[in-house]
Amino acid sequence: MEVNSKNYEILHRLKSALKGGKKMKLSELKKYSINYDWKTIYVGVGQFYFNFETISEYAVTLMEEGNDDFIAELTWNIDSSNVQESLEKIKMRYFPKFTESSDDYKFEERKLRYVYLEGLDRSLKNKEELLDKIAEYYDNHNYPIEISSFINYMPQDIPTTTDDLIKNFHGFLDTEYKILKGI
Repeated sequence: MEVNSKNYEILHRLKSALKGGKKMKLSELKKYSINYDWKTIYVGVGQFYFNFETISEYAVTLMEEGNDDFIAELTWNIDSSNVQESLEKIKMRYFPKFTESSDDYKFEERKLRYVYLEGLDRSLKNKEELLDKIAEYYDNHNYPIEISSFINYMPQDIPTTTDDLIKNFHGFLDTEYKILKGI
């Protein structure tokens, strides 16, 4: 979805409100041993998993590897008025053929979904609350079919209990982790 820089902040606030305002941090990807790069940042900021400040945060980590004028600019020159322009510059510089329909893009979405859902699983101990938050994610992310087997309001092929839905969810997380890690 293309968003001009003037509307980015408004859209970001709206999406944040719809998604409960929780934004992921790069440290969460590290915590769950998920590799990331500019593609992950591009998709994550574009789909509002991350705040736009994540661009600068990642650029700072890259500065430690060497001096690059473009990276240096990204460490301090990002705000809501130029985030879309910055994302486009990153895309054109590092992966100009990257599109929403590409397998690489879908893999980045998969990483972000895994980290988000794993974070919910680790932070919410009440099973009903966890299932409600998963359903909220499902509703806000275009109803991904891959997670419908543990959405509490979706009809299931066989009668299921809360524990069955949680078991399906944990099975999904285990499978996703293996796919993401190439196991």
